[in-house]
Amino acid sequence: MRELAKSMMSYSWAMSVFGMQQAINLMTPSQGNGQCGKATGAFQNVTDATTKTFDNGMRQAFQTGDSVQAAMIDAMFGGFMAGGWDPNRWTQMGANAMRGMGCPTQAQGDANTRPSGGAGAPPPSSDWGPMPR
Repeated sequence: MRELAKSMMSYSWAMSVFGMQQAINLMTPSQGNGQCGKATGAFQNVTDATTKTFDNGMRQAFQTGDSVQAAMIDAMFGGFMAGGWDPNRWTQMGANAMRGMGCPTQAQGDANTRPSGGAGAPPPSSDWGPMPR
């Protein structure tokens, strides 16, 4: 138990020092690796070391979440013109993430998922209709 406590405290301290080092890396001009090359490499090394400790189930969950996060970052940096804010794209990403976790999904046009109004029910309106003043 003592060794576990020491190991946990050591990890916490290492992450604090790591954060300080990356802040310094971001403020220090790098040579040839781009502005954030050194910090990017360091974060990737820590990610790789951490994911090597996962079993297959956790590794799959990590990869699914990492894909969603990467797509969100791409959307933020891609802007509106690149389709980053397209609701259909986000719906598709959500379905892909659920499929990646092994959750069943239904097809978008599945008749069983649509509410029916019964015989004689008016068709759904495609606009809001008149607005009160």
